Amino acid sequence: MIKKIFITGGAGFISSHLIESLAGKFEIVVYDNLQRNALKYLPFANNPGVTLIEGDVLDLPSMREAMKGADVCVHAAAIAGIYSVGKSASQTMKVNFFGTFNALEAAVQTGVRRFVDFSTSEVYGPFVYRGKETDTTTQGPVGEKRWIYAVSKLAGEHYAQAYGEEHGLEVNSVRPFNIYGPRQMGEGAIQQMVCRALNGEEITVYNDGTQIRSWCYVSDFVSALQEMIFREDIRGQVFNVGNPQATVTVLGLAEHILQMTESKSRIVFRPHPGPEVEMRVPDIGKARDLLSFDPKVGLMEGLEQSIAWFKENMNGAA
Repeated sequence: MIKKIFITGGAGFISSHLIESLAGKFEIVVYDNLQRNALKYLPFANNPGVTLIEGDVLDLPSMREAMKGADVCVHAAAIAGIYSVGKSASQTMKVNFFGTFNALEAAVQTGVRRFVDFSTSEVYGPFVYRGKETDTTTQGPVGEKRWIYAVSKLAGEHYAQAYGEEHGLEVNSVRPFNIYGPRQMGEGAIQQMVCRALNGEEITVYNDGTQIRSWCYVSDFVSALQEMIFREDIRGQVFNVGNPQATVTVLGLAEHILQMTESKSRIVFRPHPGPEVEMRVPDIGKARDLLSFDPKVGLMEGLEQSIAWFKENMNGAA
């Protein structure tokens, strides 16, 4: 029986929604350096079952101590976003790779039974259409900073699988495809476009805007994540989680946001400063079959809910 859940990167956008869905049902330990603190928007502080520990995934002794007694580790901590990665590629590799190693080590040393590893859809490289988990993963050339993030996450997947086989840890990895929603912080495209639209600022669309993305609302992603945490029969699996029915060009997305916010912002086209992903659409058949995953929030509904939240809170989120 699962009683205690430990979440690295637990103050982040996606983790805040996971905690919101689990608070009051389980003991939850949040381990985070608070560089992106979405939990400040949640009234969870009065819940005695949620404990926040400020710490770094590169500090193995501290993480090990904080993880004691946990049944499950959800490892969501990472440096993410192509601009953050570009600013410090070596630190990205260090945090994402060694941070995963430390989380796995701490899990084994403290007797954690189940480990959920956050990977990324970036492991499919610059073009993926209906990509399956068994497809070949690929990245761009060495020297292009964008692919540091994908390589670090893919290495983490291999590490997780190895620990599962060698130490009996029940490991699963998830590859998120463009998750968005309230409390998103950092470099999310929808967050950035919505905040700019609400402020009347220019919205940048790179190249000609025909790049294609599938957008998954955060509550749908969390529903799949919960299945990964609690199901007993999926050990050692990797899952794509996204919403292929919510697929649109980047330009189309910007136009939808302008219309829904009634904004006077202009769309401006600029060359992308680095390598670009032209298409990213997942195959989620495996998640449907093994997790009963069924995305329920369409793009327009998800945008409406996100816009409403950013209208109320965007000074803190922008």
